Amino acid sequence: MIYFENGSRGEEGFNTHVYSWTLCIAFSNFLNRDFFFDYELPCTHPPEYVWKPEFKDRFRILVESPRSLVSDLLDIPNRRVDRVDRNIKNKVGYEMLFSHFATTDSIRKKFEGTIVWDSFSVGRIPLIREEMLEYDLVEWTHSKISSVAYFFFLEREEKDELIRSVAVTYRPDIEALASTIGGAVGRHYAAHVRLSDFHTFGEDEYSFKADRFKKYLECVFPDRSLPVMIATDALYEKDLIASAFEGFKTIFVDELIFDEYRKAYESLDFTDFNVLTILNQLLCGSAERFVGTYRSTVTGIIHRLRQERLGDRQFDFWPDERVRKVLSPDGKLTPDRSGFFDWNRYSVFSDAHPQMAWMREWDYQLTSI
Repeated sequence: MIYFENGSRGEEGFNTHVYSWTLCIAFSNFLNRDFFFDYELPCTHPPEYVWKPEFKDRFRILVESPRSLVSDLLDIPNRRVDRVDRNIKNKVGYEMLFSHFATTDSIRKKFEGTIVWDSFSVGRIPLIREEMLEYDLVEWTHSKISSVAYFFFLEREEKDELIRSVAVTYRPDIEALASTIGGAVGRHYAAHVRLSDFHTFGEDEYSFKADRFKKYLECVFPDRSLPVMIATDALYEKDLIASAFEGFKTIFVDELIFDEYRKAYESLDFTDFNVLTILNQLLCGSAERFVGTYRSTVTGIIHRLRQERLGDRQFDFWPDERVRKVLSPDGKLTPDRSGFFDWNRYSVFSDAHPQMAWMREWDYQLTSI
């Protein structure tokens, strides 16, 4: 049995719940055991704009609807159970997912003490499947979050199968609405602007600079005939955001949905702000090219969707002071060092375990052997 606490005990935004839920299922599949998922709470982070007077009435449904849970919205087969006995002697407990990685005894015997092992672990604590299976209960408390790709050190075939087992898939009615909207819009680019993160991480060389971003978009969005769908938590800063997209036809996803698809949205089984977030992700995930916000879990999930559904291994981020250090003249991320695994190749994204665990997604093909 597995006991697994939701990241930060469920007190952060929806996408941290997606990271926790999918990693919990993957860990269950890895050990072939049932799990109890604790602290599954309604998310507490609606888009900032819903509290603004000019948006409050228009988007009232987002905060007045019954609250959804992550397990309500994701459609992934799993082995969840509704009770667990934690008062047993033969158990082992771990904390802080991002400080650990899971692997097998065969991988350890083959690579421990080598540069390959050290390159994957980057100082993390190894957890060996065969050793964990000796316990009746494996507990994860104070778990924080980590991507599946970063957490499991496996041979390629097993790792690919494990990642496929937790591919991000949402409720059919939400997926269908996203498909309808995407079909009507047609070919498009997409961008995610997490403006609140630009303020939160300002000390980490993170700022929204419209003129610089405008030049960057000239490289990554070359076809001006395609509309750009914009996902953002800051509709109240539309003019600032739009200034980076001068010369493009822009579509703010939340406005499009509530202007043209309100009845379809209201007919969904769940209609709170988590669902609007998902629709943004799916529409960005289907774009011909997507630019996201580094350090945002929303962008992280979109990059997962694009890898899993489109095979897109390109990661584009707004060129803040940190990201721009590894951008080529044509706007592509370019490794500034060599290494076996994707996080070994970028010094600016690998300062610490949390940074590697969730601040961006990694190329699946460069996370296994």
